[in-house]
Amino acid sequence: MTKAMQMEIDHLRSSLQSKTGVEKTLIEREKEIEQLQEKISLMNIQQLKETSIALRKDQSTQSIDPPKGPVYVVIRDWEARNSNQLSIKKGEKLEIKEERTNGWWLARSLDTDQEGRVHISDIKKDEESELSTLESLELFHYAMTENVDIPKIKEIKMRSNVERASLFLSLIKQDSVLLDQLRKKGHGKPKAIRWYDDGVQLTSPSLIQCQEVVSLLTYKHRDIVIKESSPDIVCDLLPVLLQNEKVEYLTIQDTQLTQDCISSLCNLLANNKSLLDFYLTTCSVDDKAVADITNVLQTHNNTLLGLVFFNNPHITSVSAQSLSELIINNSTLTRLQITGTSISSDGILIILQSLTINKSIKLYLDMKDKDTCTTYHDYNIIKDRVIFM
Repeated sequence: MTKAMQMEIDHLRSSLQSKTGVEKTLIEREKEIEQLQEKISLMNIQQLKETSIALRKDQSTQSIDPPKGPVYVVIRDWEARNSNQLSIKKGEKLEIKEERTNGWWLARSLDTDQEGRVHISDIKKDEESELSTLESLELFHYAMTENVDIPKIKEIKMRSNVERASLFLSLIKQDSVLLDQLRKKGHGKPKAIRWYDDGVQLTSPSLIQCQEVVSLLTYKHRDIVIKESSPDIVCDLLPVLLQNEKVEYLTIQDTQLTQDCISSLCNLLANNKSLLDFYLTTCSVDDKAVADITNVLQTHNNTLLGLVFFNNPHITSVSAQSLSELIINNSTLTRLQITGTSISSDGILIILQSLTINKSIKLYLDMKDKDTCTTYHDYNIIKDRVIFM
């Protein structure tokens, strides 16, 4: 091979190596470009997703209707335990759509737009919310009827009836400090008459107030709660209430019931056909009262489904036999609660025996009675119908 040919071969090899190096470099650059494009594409997709989520959130927020009813704020987290209840988070705001006497109100979340029942112990009035028409009327009634020691309110009271309402509404809209004062004073004072969507609560009512309530009852007011009342008021009010076939749930609470009240009550239970649940809570009910009530429920009443004796320590083991006979002889009653009484272990055992005869009623007892119940020889047969509270 000549020297000239060798030089051409070396030049060609060098050129090929150089070309190969360039090609390798180009291939590497193309791979880097592809990787960058892929990253950019992924970033764009992620941004699109985030933008889409943000838009959906904005649209969701915008689609939630503003509150029409009073607004409350959640004071503690609570998880729903059934499909009718609403899980809530502390700080969440709720529109109250229905207020019930049992404390479980229908609410709509202003965050999620979901609806369900919440308990009033987990919420409080949102003092920063806009003033609703209902609250305006309630505050006006409070300011005009109570001895409110606020100079501006006293001035309005001096004006004519025609002027008072417009002046009051104008004032509370302009003066947020005054509004806050009225809210604190008004909400801190229990109302004598509190209307709910399903009933009414009367707290220390006068006879005139009772008469007014009776005249305003409609078909939807099925639940009546009487609290901190005098025996005379109860005796006057009960006959009128229980003659009303609309009333299905009656609670008497923190009220001393005399023997005259119990006798009147028994006469009414004998004739009433609408009452489904009857609660006697902290009413000084004693063994004589239990005997009278259980007797009339055995002989003259076949509509009552639930009977509650709660926090009546004057009920002793003497009542065990009366309660046992009620369970055996009344086939309508499905729930009997005797908690906060002074019934001994022996008395509880007498009552338990009746559950082996009446196989449908549920018995609600104190947690302190659990040990007594579990030692009862037939407890396994009835345990599903004994609930401890």
